[in-house]
Amino acid sequence: MVAAALGAGWRPQAVFLREEAADELAQRLGLAGSEASGAAAEAPGAAQPAVPPAVFIVDDRVAARVSTLETPADVVAVMPLPARRPLASLFETSPGVGMLGDTRGTAGPSDVAVSGQAELLVVYVDGVQDPGNLGTLLRAAAAFGASALVTSSGTADLYGPKTVRAAMGALFGLPVFPELPLAHVVEQLPDATVFGLAAHGGESLSSADLRRPAVLVIGAERAGLSQAALARIGRLITIPLAAPPGRGVESLNAGVAGAIALYEFAHRGIRDDRAPSCSTGATPDDAPRRARAGDHAPRRHTGGASDDALRRPSGGAFDDPSRRSPATEEG
Repeated sequence: MVAAALGAGWRPQAVFLREEAADELAQRLGLAGSEASGAAAEAPGAAQPAVPPAVFIVDDRVAARVSTLETPADVVAVMPLPARRPLASLFETSPGVGMLGDTRGTAGPSDVAVSGQAELLVVYVDGVQDPGNLGTLLRAAAAFGASALVTSSGTADLYGPKTVRAAMGALFGLPVFPELPLAHVVEQLPDATVFGLAAHGGESLSSADLRRPAVLVIGAERAGLSQAALARIGRLITIPLAAPPGRGVESLNAGVAGAIALYEFAHRGIRDDRAPSCSTGATPDDAPRRARAGDHAPRRHTGGASDDALRRPSGGAFDDPSRRSPATEEG
């Protein structure tokens, strides 16, 4: 994951290498010319050329202290939190300025602005507090070509260690906008259709008209879609489950449900000016797949990303969001 961050143009403030693998890792990560010191790397937005990060070669005892893992990784990098940018920056082109607002020198995927709004797909995470689910959504959003990911207040920390690890490097190449109200997103994207994933009662995802531009709202793990989100959602969609009653699968969690929905958007999403509104954009191969998925399954078979959809026999609480601090990336 450190390699993914460096490849996307992020500049670490400090890098800690375990002495057993220090030489090999320094070569692989392009840090061989950096000398160990206590000087921090340049802040985001500083002038070029970039100052190499401080590189420290540490023994197992120190590695255990700086790592958040029970078994320390061979490399730990401390990244500066990026400057906040307005959502409108998705449509701006500023050479050398990344989508997250900091000048990083090396261009990465997040340095390219979306061309207009016609193909836009924004993932809006509404109060998901489990960092593992949030990381999964980040990874799925990057994998299936989402334009950006936005979180509401009360959502897990985008830059917390558990979220970063679960995202497996996706955080570094995807434009993200933390703690914005959905009302603001809708105001910035007036032509977008706002879809909400619901455990029950929505249109079947397999036959829904997933046209773009779009905002896909994925609800919290326990409370479901918030009332503020529901007030802005134009269409509810539900993932039909093939499992019959009694098999112990009543629904899907936020990360899995969001990934399925994002795949469908990537696979057959359409634009207003490309096909009539009655079209689903499906290919001939979709017909048997839709039949197997159970387009007409009873409502109790459906599943989605809302919180009431996740049934845990123990009723245990999820991990609290990580406290906000410079992202520590381990890999």
